[in-house]
Amino acid sequence: MCTSITYQTEDNVRMLARTMDFSFQLGAKPIYIPRNYHFATLAGQSGFTSRLAFLGAGANVGGYIFADGLNEAGFSMAALYFSENAQYADQPDPDKANLESADLVAWGLGQASSVADFIDRFQKVVIVNQENRFLKIVVPLHWVLADKSGVSKVLEITATGVHYYDNQVGVMTNSPAYGWHMENLRRYNHLQPQDHVDRQYGSFKAIADGPGYGAMGLPGDYSSVSRFIRAVFLRNYIGKTTGCEAGAKAVFHLLNAFDIPKGVKIQANGESDYTQYKTVMDLTDSAYYFQLYEQFGPAKYVLDAHLLASDQVVELYKATA
Repeated sequence: MCTSITYQTEDNVRMLARTMDFSFQLGAKPIYIPRNYHFATLAGQSGFTSRLAFLGAGANVGGYIFADGLNEAGFSMAALYFSENAQYADQPDPDKANLESADLVAWGLGQASSVADFIDRFQKVVIVNQENRFLKIVVPLHWVLADKSGVSKVLEITATGVHYYDNQVGVMTNSPAYGWHMENLRRYNHLQPQDHVDRQYGSFKAIADGPGYGAMGLPGDYSSVSRFIRAVFLRNYIGKTTGCEAGAKAVFHLLNAFDIPKGVKIQANGESDYTQYKTVMDLTDSAYYFQLYEQFGPAKYVLDAHLLASDQVVELYKATA
């Protein structure tokens, strides 16, 4: 599935990053959406029009859908899979904007200038149980929200309603629910970057064979539970950096720990989940770094004055060596 991480440099450059891990070929590429672009929602309602321009990983499936991105105000979102937990409205609400789950990133990036603004505007939105015509299912998602002020929250919609959680550890993966992951984190307080001290057992002194034992027990498998713990540990102890470029490099080093090669995570139907792309969103510098599975390194795209002057959709993808 997917892993998301927030990051802040010593000089307060704020970033949101994610891996996109999936077996179905999504074909996502960096796409720019201008102000006043109209989306005909996949839920078949009247649609919505973007108030703000944004840049993110999208695909044209008879209409653009997005999995993540950042907008001109420094607000960003990423959608991650939330199987067995997401539950949406059975019926549309005539008094609200009715969206399917795959619409929400485009709606949020096109409307909200901050996390607080998103929460306020989302009160007039309902997510409905609408089958996505691209994936042929009601897509179970939850979302991480972040803005350039450093605020980050997790949004989950379940049988008990709409829930926002402070993203205290700067990490989100997949099911179970966010609260469960936070409670499970308590069981890993023994992890540390330093080695443990030597131990005396009777007359025998146990000395470690070499460095690295402080992190013994850090889970390395690809389950969302293990990725959550691994991401919290690595994010918490990674060395400090200064500046946008150094920060982006540091975050890609973090994401590399969650890279899933083809063939090592096989579903029951025989298909292989793998990391289709990784992205780092620099909310301070309005930069979007994007790396496909086939690429050696990321390409950088900037939501600058030149791009913002365009009133047309621009598909920005360019291959790198």
